[in-house]
Amino acid sequence: MSLSLHPDTPQARTLPSTAADEVVSGVAGRGLRTRLFTKYVGLFVAVVAVALLANGLFEVLFYYREHKAALIRVQHEQAEAAAAKISQFVREIESQLGWTTQLPWSAGSIEQRRFDALRLLRQVPAITELAEVDATGKERLRVSRLAMDAIDSSIDLSGDPKFTEAVAHKVYYGPVYFRRESEPYMTLALAGARKDAGVSIAEVNLKLIWDVVSQIKVGEHGHAYVVGPDGRLIAHPDISLVLRNTDMSGLAQVRGAQAGGGTIPDALQEATNIQGQKVLTASAPIAPLGWTMFVELPVEEAYASLYASLQRLAIVLLAASIFAVLAGIFLARRMVGPIQALRTGAERIGGGDFSQRISIRTGDELEGLANQFNDMGTRLQESYANLENKVERRTAELSESLQQQTATAEVLKVISRSAFDLQTVLDTLVESAARLCDADEGTIFRPMDDGYRLAASHGLGDVQKHHLATFTSVPERGSVVGRTLLEAKTIHVPDVQADPEYVPSAARRTSNVRTMLGVPLLRDGVPIGVFVLTRHMVRPFSTKQIELATTFADQALIAIENVRLFDEVQERTKELSQSLDELRTAQDRLIQTEKLASLGQLTAGIAHEIKNPLNFVNNFSSVSTELIDELNDVLRSASLDAKAKEDVDELTGMLRGNLEKVVQHGKRADSIVRNMLLHSREGTGERRTADINAIVEESLNLAFHGARAERPGFNVTLKRDFDPAAGMLDVYLQEITRVLLNLISNGFYATSKRKEAEGDRFEPALSASTRNLGNKVEIRIRDNGTGIPPEVKEKMFNPFFTTKPAGEGTGLGLSMSHDIVVKQHGGTIDVKTEPGVFTEFIVTLPRMLAAKGTTGGRT
Repeated sequence: MSLSLHPDTPQARTLPSTAADEVVSGVAGRGLRTRLFTKYVGLFVAVVAVALLANGLFEVLFYYREHKAALIRVQHEQAEAAAAKISQFVREIESQLGWTTQLPWSAGSIEQRRFDALRLLRQVPAITELAEVDATGKERLRVSRLAMDAIDSSIDLSGDPKFTEAVAHKVYYGPVYFRRESEPYMTLALAGARKDAGVSIAEVNLKLIWDVVSQIKVGEHGHAYVVGPDGRLIAHPDISLVLRNTDMSGLAQVRGAQAGGGTIPDALQEATNIQGQKVLTASAPIAPLGWTMFVELPVEEAYASLYASLQRLAIVLLAASIFAVLAGIFLARRMVGPIQALRTGAERIGGGDFSQRISIRTGDELEGLANQFNDMGTRLQESYANLENKVERRTAELSESLQQQTATAEVLKVISRSAFDLQTVLDTLVESAARLCDADEGTIFRPMDDGYRLAASHGLGDVQKHHLATFTSVPERGSVVGRTLLEAKTIHVPDVQADPEYVPSAARRTSNVRTMLGVPLLRDGVPIGVFVLTRHMVRPFSTKQIELATTFADQALIAIENVRLFDEVQERTKELSQSLDELRTAQDRLIQTEKLASLGQLTAGIAHEIKNPLNFVNNFSSVSTELIDELNDVLRSASLDAKAKEDVDELTGMLRGNLEKVVQHGKRADSIVRNMLLHSREGTGERRTADINAIVEESLNLAFHGARAERPGFNVTLKRDFDPAAGMLDVYLQEITRVLLNLISNGFYATSKRKEAEGDRFEPALSASTRNLGNKVEIRIRDNGTGIPPEVKEKMFNPFFTTKPAGEGTGLGLSMSHDIVVKQHGGTIDVKTEPGVFTEFIVTLPRMLAAKGTTGGRT
C-alpha cells in the first residue's frame, strides 16, 4: 500500500517533499487517528454485541412467552378443577334437598316430614338448618343443628326472596353470609315440581369451599380464592380477609372476569392482587352460583428462571465484547492510513487548492474514492471561472423577483383592506403594474354606457386623462383596446407606428405612444375590461413583464368580481329580508283572522239567541200600547167619578210612556244585534282589483243620496281631489265600500249636528281625496263638523262605544272599519281632529295583499 499527494500547480510544486510529508503527518496526527481508530473499534464491537444481544433477547422473549403460557395454563386448570369441585358440592346438596319437595303437603304427616328432614341433616353434614314452607309461603317445619326445632310456626315467608325466587325459578341461591362471624353460610331454596309441594330452604355451611381453596398449592407463595357475583370475597386461605367481607371488585382481574363471564381476558393475565403485588392470574366460573374461582402466582416467583437466563446472557455478552474490542483494534489499524490521506487532500481542495491530487495505491474502494476526488478537483477548477458571473446574474434576477413579490404583496394588502372600494384597488393595481413593468402609462378600461371608458390610470397628464375619460372605445382592429376586446386575448404591439392596422383614436392623437400591451379581463371567456400598458419609446415588453401584467389583470378582475358579487349579495339579502317581513305580516294576519273567525262565530251565535226574545219584547210592547188604547176606550163609557178618571188617565199615560221607551230601546237593541251580526259575519270572499277613485266616488254618491232620503232637508258641499296615479288596488270591494260609507256617513252626521247648533251661518262641507304612495294608496275623508274630543278619540274604535243619542248609533261602525282596514287588508286607519273645527280620517291601503291565500274577507 502506497500513499502520496501530487500538486499539479507551479506553486504546489515548489513545496519540498519533506514539507508535504509534514503536512500529511501533521494534519493526520494522533488526534484524528485516535477518533477514527475509536470509531472503527466501536463499530466492530457494536456489530458483535448487537448480534449477540439480539439473539439473547429473542431467546429470552420466546422463553418468556412459553413459560408464561404454561404457568397460566396450569393455573387455569387448577381453577377449573376447584370450580368443578365446588359446583359438584352444591349440586349434590341440591340433589339431596330435592326429594324433600316431592310430596305435596296434603300427603303425609308433619312428623314424617320432620323425620325425613333429620335424616337429610345426617346424610348431608353441610346443611345446618332446613325449613319447609307450604305453597302459601307459611313455614310449617324447621329443624336445625344450632337451634331448637319448630313445627307449624306459621312464619310468613311469602314476600321473602327465598320463597319468591325459588317459586319463580325453581331454585334460589342466596348471598354468602357469616354466622357468628366465624364460618361462611349460604341459603339454598328449592321449589317442588308440583304446585302444592311448597319450598325447602336449607342453610348450607361453606367450610368445605374454604378447605378446597386452602388445599390448592400454586408454587411457594401462590394461592386461590373465590369471589361472588358482587365482587365480595367468599373463600380465601387467609380467613381474616373473608371475615372482613373484603370487596375485591376494585381489582382489574375481578372486573375483567365478571365482564367476560368468569374468564379473564388475555390482557389481564398479569395484574395486581389485594396486597399490591404483581401476580399471574387465571380464573374459572363456578356454575350455577355465578361465583368465580381465581388462582394467582407472584410474578417474581413465576419469572425466577427467566431472570437466571438473563444473567447468563449478560456474562456471554461481556466476554464477546472483550473479544470484539481486540479484533477491532487490529482491523482499525489497517484502515486509518488511506482515510487520513483522503481527508488531507479533501481539506486542501476545500480550501481552494483545486490543483491538489491524491494518490492512494490500495487497489480497493479507497483508491477509487481518491480518483473521484481528483476528478472533482478538475471539474471545480474548470467551473470556478464562470461561477462569479452566474452568481451576479442570479442575484439580479432574485432582486427583480423580490421587487415583484413585494409589489404583489402590497397590492394584495390594498385589496384586502379596501375589498369593496373598487377605485382604490384599481388605482393601486395600475400604478404597481406600470412601475414593475417599466411602463410610462397604465390604464384600465371598463364597460360604461354603450362602450368601454377609462376606469383607472397612472402616468397620464390631465389633458390626456380628460380625453380618455370622455372617449368611448369599442371592439375594433384600429386600437389596442378594441383589438383586445375583439380577440379576447393578450395583444402586444412592439411599435404602433409600424402596425398597419393601428389607427390612433381622437383621445391618443396628442400622445407619444410607441409600444402598447393590452390584457383582457375575462369572465367566462367574455371580456369585461382591458388592462393597458404603454411606453413612449419602441421597447417591447419581455415575456416576464407580459406574465406580470397578466397577473395584475387577473387581480383586477378578482377585485371587480368581488365588488359585483358583494352588491348582488346585498341586493339579494335586502329582497329576502323584505320577503321575510311580508311573510311574517301575512302569518300574523292569518292568525288574527282565525282568532276573529272564532270570536265572530261566538258573537253571531249570541246575537241570534238574543234576537228572538228581543223580537218578542218589541212585538208585545207594541201590542200592549194598542191594549192601553182599547182600555181607555172602555173606561170612557164606564161611570167613574172625576178623581178616578184622572187617576186612570195618569196611570195609562205613564204605562204608555214606559211602553214607548221599551219599544225605543228595544229597537236600539235590535239595531245593535243586527250590527253585531254584520260585525261578526264572514265576508263574501270577493277579492279583486278595482279603481280606488271609482270606489270613493261611488261611496260618496251612495252616502249623500242615503242621507237625503233619511233627512230631506239635508245638504252638504262635496269636494273631490282624486289622484289619477292612485290607480288599481287589490281589495275586498264590498268591505272597503262599507268602510267608506261608514266614514262619510259619520261626517254627514257631524256636519248636520253643527248646522243645528250654529244655524244658517254655517255651511256644511265634506271632502274626499286620494294620493299615490308607491306601493300604497292614501284615502282622506274630511268634514267640518263638530270634531271629536280627546277623551272620545281614545275610545272611538272600541266596539259598542258611541256618543250618539239612544236609537241613533250602535258603536260598531268604526270598530268594523278598523278591523276591515287593519286586520283584513293590512293597512292603517288614523284620525286627525280639532273639536268644533274639523275631523279627518286617513286610510292607507297596500296595493297588493300580502296573504294571497286569505279567503272570505273576514272582518
